[in-house]
Amino acid sequence: MGLTTLIALAVALVPGALLGFALPPGRYRWAAWAATPALTLGLTTLAMSWLPKLGLPDSASAVLVAELLLAGLAVLGSRLVARGLVQPAEDGTRPGPRARLRLPSVRPHWADLVGVTVPALVNVAFGWLILGRLNAPPGWDAMNHGFLTRRIMDSGSVLISSACTTGATDPAVSCSFYPLAANVSWAQAAELSGGRVSTVMTAWSIILGPVALAAAVYAAVRALGGRPVVAACAAAAPAVLGPMWLSVVTGRITEQTAPAVAGAVALLIALALRGAHPVRMGLLAGLATAGIVMTHTYDVLFIGVLALGMAVTLAGRPVWRRLGAGLAAMAVAALVPLLPLLGVLLGANGERESNPPPLVGRYGESWEYWVTDPQRYVLFGFPQVGGRDFQLSVPSIQVGLWIVIPCLLLSLLALVLRPLRWARPWLVAGVVFTLLGFWTSASDSPAANTLSSLWYGVRERVRSMIFPVYGLLTVAGAVVLGLAIAWLVSLLAARARRLRASPAPAAVAATLVVLTLLGLGAVPDSWRPIRKEMKSRTALGRSYPEAFRWLQQNSPPGSVVAYDRHREFMSWSYADYDVPLLFGIPPLPGLPTENYERRWDAWNWLVNSRDARPAGCEVRQLNISYVVTGKRRMPGGWDKHYESDRIAASNKIALVHQIGSIRIYRVTDAGRACPGTR
Repeated sequence: MGLTTLIALAVALVPGALLGFALPPGRYRWAAWAATPALTLGLTTLAMSWLPKLGLPDSASAVLVAELLLAGLAVLGSRLVARGLVQPAEDGTRPGPRARLRLPSVRPHWADLVGVTVPALVNVAFGWLILGRLNAPPGWDAMNHGFLTRRIMDSGSVLISSACTTGATDPAVSCSFYPLAANVSWAQAAELSGGRVSTVMTAWSIILGPVALAAAVYAAVRALGGRPVVAACAAAAPAVLGPMWLSVVTGRITEQTAPAVAGAVALLIALALRGAHPVRMGLLAGLATAGIVMTHTYDVLFIGVLALGMAVTLAGRPVWRRLGAGLAAMAVAALVPLLPLLGVLLGANGERESNPPPLVGRYGESWEYWVTDPQRYVLFGFPQVGGRDFQLSVPSIQVGLWIVIPCLLLSLLALVLRPLRWARPWLVAGVVFTLLGFWTSASDSPAANTLSSLWYGVRERVRSMIFPVYGLLTVAGAVVLGLAIAWLVSLLAARARRLRASPAPAAVAATLVVLTLLGLGAVPDSWRPIRKEMKSRTALGRSYPEAFRWLQQNSPPGSVVAYDRHREFMSWSYADYDVPLLFGIPPLPGLPTENYERRWDAWNWLVNSRDARPAGCEVRQLNISYVVTGKRRMPGGWDKHYESDRIAASNKIALVHQIGSIRIYRVTDAGRACPGTR
């Protein structure tokens, strides 16, 4: 594990972890620590929203300093307002300053420590198998995120208008709103470590997200009465069940991170409503929710449904005064960080555009897509439903389906079996969003279109949003099977009647099912196809970093490099090596397009496209020094914007360097020819 990875994890965890000391030792503090990444993102949101409004420095580093200061002040304030946190002295007197500022340690039980650590290591191991050893994260949007992160670093500002631009030089604003909290964290880690942005992003997808998932699921299951072994199985199962890894294939790492922490944020909300510290938990829950809004916005829907289910399931009768205090604290803590952004958040233009429903009026096909197609339940959720046919002839895939589908059906009994009350919120949330996906895929009603626009009308995003559900419900079904076997054995043998009240049958059944599924997932025939898909969507080989270093060393100061946007993975030269690029984020609808169109005019002119208009003046103004092409291309039908034979015939660029299949052309005087200039 390199220094950049360690710093990326520290930046993402330390500020949020400090907030745990605002709570007393015990389950409340552990619940807060399970939500650490979301709390850090909440602090990031608070700082990045208000620093510019207050006229203070708003660089990524300044935001990090503000995060640590805010966390420290929150802990200090919690110690001074010590009601319920510091016990009074034996004689009944109020605790003194030293007692208030003391931070008592809390030691986890060994079973809980093992129960979190083992699933976390399992998740990271599968992440390394599928996503490790790549030059950069896969997917088109990973390069968009890399651009946004580098813009934050180069501009010295976390303002959306500074990051979301048409290019690196002579930029125009491309979007009015974009949730940038994770990008700010990536910029902080890259600046502190001096490492590559892609390394930081990869650390999130392989380590931070999977470990956060293990902690969140384990904490949620334990808080609702699940035993340590069952909770550990539930935390490990999503490593092979559901699209946790597939959610990053498009490059949206935040699409993995937000659902990973959803269980922990939902638990904070539930404890704020039903727990003994409604104000403190409410403030943390609201802050974490704001962090999710500025990381992957629509995941708050899943968190809300899950939190409601947890609040109803928690033991004990509700105390209405505490419930009101928790709600008020959450509202304040969520609103304050987002207040400066409410205008752009509610009035975003292109961010609310969505694809039309794919199966209008075809409810039978929609039901098959969302419920009955067995491809939905294959290991790793790959390939996607409706994509190319999966190989049922692969033994590991066959056996996995024979285990998963019966377990999912049995999980419905969680609604009536008390030992499975920990699974009820996940079951309800899974059913709710599956039905919403079914409806919005087949209906073009205004209500359905409005709802689906929150996830841009892309139905696979709903599946990614609830990806932990598949693993947890499979474990719930395994527990039902274990309880049923114990009941049958107790009927046949009088000595075995003690099994009915024992946690052993549930633990054994869950362990056997999860270990079997993990073993099937570790079979190369199971994980290699999704690994191959990841490799097809990123820059592979040594030629890319070598070409990027050459550009870094030879590009004139202030100049930019032009290439066919993300299509050939060249955008990582800017994100990782700070080589300014021609194309940034395309302007979203409602924003001016002139600046971006001039960039395409310059590109078409240099690569000698058919019907290209003279654009030497644009080449000069944008200061384009090199044009780069390659042969490796992003799959998915992305249009190619040049022809190799016409580039070879162009007098506007000249080949000066080649590394493997990557060709670097220098812009000639003919390419910079501009009437009226010398």
